Amino acid sequence: MKKKKPSKMISFFLILAATLLQHCAKDAGLPATDNDTGLKTMIKEDHVFGQSFPFESEMLEGEKTIFIYVPDNYNEGSKHYPVLYVLDGGDYFESFAGMVKYLTLFDMIPEMIVVAIAHGDRLREFTYTKADTTTGNWPTSGGAESFRKFLSEELIPHIDAAYRTHPFRILVGHSLAGLFAVETLSRNPYLFQATIALSPSLYWNQFEWLKKAESFLSKHDVLKHYLFITGEPKDEEETAYLDNFMELVDEKAPKDFSYEYRCLPEEDHGSVALPGLYSNLKQLFRGWRFPGEAWEMGPEKVKAHFQLLSDRFGFPVPITEEFLNGHAFHGLRRHNAPDEAIRLFEFCLALYPNSAEANEGLGEAFEHKGMKEKAIEYYQKAVNLDPSRTSLREKLKDLEKKPSS
Repeated sequence: MKKKKPSKMISFFLILAATLLQHCAKDAGLPATDNDTGLKTMIKEDHVFGQSFPFESEMLEGEKTIFIYVPDNYNEGSKHYPVLYVLDGGDYFESFAGMVKYLTLFDMIPEMIVVAIAHGDRLREFTYTKADTTTGNWPTSGGAESFRKFLSEELIPHIDAAYRTHPFRILVGHSLAGLFAVETLSRNPYLFQATIALSPSLYWNQFEWLKKAESFLSKHDVLKHYLFITGEPKDEEETAYLDNFMELVDEKAPKDFSYEYRCLPEEDHGSVALPGLYSNLKQLFRGWRFPGEAWEMGPEKVKAHFQLLSDRFGFPVPITEEFLNGHAFHGLRRHNAPDEAIRLFEFCLALYPNSAEANEGLGEAFEHKGMKEKAIEYYQKAVNLDPSRTSLREKLKDLEKKPSS
C-alpha cells in the first residue's frame, strides 16, 4: 500500500511549527535546529571562581594548596578588606566563598577576602595533643602547633603582603578543624579577631579543651574577640560541658569577649557547616547594613553609623560614594524628596569632590525644584568630570534652550 502524501494544509502547519520552534529556541538562548547540520554547537566558556596556588611551607615541610577569592571590584580601587580563613579549604572553598559573596550582595556583611587551606593529615594538623588510649589509636595526632605556626608565621604574613587586608581576621573550621579553631584562640588569642567553630570535636581527649577553658579565660583582663560555636543536637555529656562553658564565660570572660552557642536541631554533623556559617556571619556583623533611609535620616546619622562600625571592628569602614548617591537618588526619584537628596549629594561631594554622579544628582534635584540655573551648573560639572555622559550632555542642551520660569 502506498503511503499517502500529507495534504498541503498539514505540510503548512508542520513548516509553521518548525519555524516557531526555531524562534522560541532563539528567544530562550537555545541552539536552533538546522535541517542540514542538526543542533548548532553552543559556545561554552569556563566560569572561574577564585584562584588557587601552591604554597611551600617550611613549618609543614611540604606544599599546601591555597584557594583565594577576592571581591569582584577588588582591582578597581584601593580598599582594604577583612579576611576569612577557611580550614579544610578543598572541601569548603566554593560554598563558603559563595556564601560570602551572597551576603555582601545584600549588604549583610562587609566585602571580604576568603583564603582557604587544603588539609593534609587532619589528625596531625588539627589536634594539639596525642590521642590517649581511651580516644583511639591515632599515632599521627598532636601536630597542631606546627600547623598554627604555618598560619601565623608563613601564610598570614604572605596574604597581608600580597593583598590589601584589614587587621580583622576570622578563622572558621568544621569538626576537627573546629577543635583547632577554638584551641588556636586559647593559645594565640590575637592571631584572629573572630572564631567560628562548626560542630567542633570538643570531645577530643575526654573534653580536654572545655576542661581547660577556665584557665584560658582567666589569663586576660581584656580580650576583644568574637567566638561562635554552632552544632547539632549533642549527647548529654557534651551538652553539660557546653553549658558549663557558657557559665564560665558569664562569670570569668575578659572584657570585650563575646561568645555565642547555637544548636541547629534540624542539622547533623555533616549538614551543620553551611547554615552554621551563614547564621554566624550574619550575627558577627549584625547591624552592618544602614538601618533605614539615609536620605531621610541625613548625613549626621550616616556618619554616626559608619563610625560605630569602625569602632566596633577596629578598622575604618568608609562611607562610599555609591552608598551616598544610591540613597540620595532613591529619595529623589522614589520619594519626591529633592531637599533631602540635595543634603546627601552635597555630603557626598564633601567626601568625593570629583563625583560626577553626585553632581548629576544635584542637577536633577535642582531641576526638580524648578531652579534651572543651578541645575545647569551641576549638570555642566558632571559632564566636565565625565565627558562620556552623552545623554546628560543632550539633556543639558535641551535645558539651556528652555525659558527660565
